[in-house]
Amino acid sequence: MPKAKLQFGYALLVPAILAVSISGASAQRQSADAIRAECMRQANEAAQNVPSFSPAAAADRNTRGVSVYRECARKHGIRP
Repeated sequence: MPKAKLQFGYALLVPAILAVSISGASAQRQSADAIRAECMRQANEAAQNVPSFSPAAAADRNTRGVSVYRECARKHGIRP
Protein backbone atom coordinates (compact mmCIF):
# COMPACT_ATOMS: atom_id res chain seq x y z
CA MET A 1 0.00 0.00 0.00
CA PRO A 2 2.76 2.55 0.77
CA LYS A 3 4.26 1.89 -2.66
CA ALA A 4 0.94 2.81 -4.32
CA LYS A 5 0.78 6.05 -2.33
CA LEU A 6 4.33 6.88 -3.32
CA GLN A 7 3.59 6.27 -7.00
CA PHE A 8 0.45 8.39 -6.74
CA GLY A 9 2.49 11.17 -5.15
CA TYR A 10 5.02 11.03 -7.98
CA ALA A 11 2.21 11.04 -10.52
CA LEU A 12 0.99 14.34 -9.06
CA LEU A 13 4.41 15.86 -8.44
CA VAL A 14 6.12 15.28 -11.80
CA PRO A 15 3.59 17.16 -13.98
CA ALA A 16 3.62 20.07 -11.51
CA ILE A 17 7.41 20.33 -11.69
CA LEU A 18 7.35 20.15 -15.48
CA ALA A 19 4.69 22.86 -15.68
CA VAL A 20 6.74 25.20 -13.51
CA SER A 21 9.92 24.63 -15.51
CA ILE A 22 8.15 25.15 -18.84
CA SER A 23 6.48 28.37 -17.69
CA GLY A 24 9.82 29.65 -16.39
CA ALA A 25 11.47 29.03 -19.75
CA SER A 26 8.59 30.75 -21.50
CA ALA A 27 8.90 33.82 -19.27
CA GLN A 28 12.61 34.00 -19.99
CA ARG A 29 11.95 33.76 -23.74
CA GLN A 30 9.45 36.59 -23.60
CA SER A 31 11.99 38.66 -21.75
CA ALA A 32 14.58 38.02 -24.49
CA ASP A 33 11.99 38.96 -27.12
CA ALA A 34 11.26 42.21 -25.28
CA ILE A 35 14.97 42.99 -25.10
CA ARG A 36 15.35 42.32 -28.83
CA ALA A 37 12.41 44.60 -29.57
CA GLU A 38 13.96 47.37 -27.50
CA CYS A 39 17.33 46.90 -29.23
CA MET A 40 15.60 47.05 -32.62
CA ARG A 41 13.84 50.26 -31.61
CA GLN A 42 17.17 51.80 -30.60
CA ALA A 43 18.77 50.65 -33.86
CA ASN A 44 15.98 52.20 -35.95
CA GLU A 45 16.24 55.45 -34.02
CA ALA A 46 20.02 55.57 -34.53
CA ALA A 47 19.63 54.83 -38.25
CA GLN A 48 17.16 57.69 -38.65
CA ASN A 49 19.68 60.11 -37.16
CA VAL A 50 22.21 59.52 -39.97
CA PRO A 51 22.23 62.49 -42.37
CA SER A 52 20.65 61.56 -45.68
CA PHE A 53 22.47 64.03 -47.92
CA SER A 54 25.43 61.72 -48.54
CA PRO A 55 25.36 59.43 -51.62
CA ALA A 56 25.97 56.36 -49.47
CA ALA A 57 23.31 57.24 -46.88
CA ALA A 58 21.56 53.85 -47.06
CA ALA A 59 24.79 51.99 -46.34
CA ASP A 60 25.61 54.40 -43.51
CA ARG A 61 22.16 53.92 -41.97
CA ASN A 62 22.44 50.14 -42.22
CA THR A 63 25.90 50.14 -40.66
CA ARG A 64 24.84 52.39 -37.80
CA GLY A 65 21.68 50.39 -37.12
CA VAL A 66 23.49 47.05 -37.03
CA SER A 67 26.19 48.50 -34.79
CA VAL A 68 23.69 49.86 -32.27
CA TYR A 69 21.65 46.64 -32.30
CA ARG A 70 24.69 44.46 -31.62
CA GLU A 71 25.93 46.78 -28.90
CA CYS A 72 22.55 46.69 -27.18
CA ALA A 73 22.30 42.90 -27.47
CA ARG A 74 25.76 42.41 -25.98
CA LYS A 75 24.95 44.83 -23.16
CA HIS A 76 21.85 42.80 -22.25
CA GLY A 77 23.58 39.44 -22.63
CA ILE A 78 21.58 38.08 -25.55
CA ARG A 79 22.93 36.89 -28.86
CA PRO A 80 22.43 39.39 -31.69
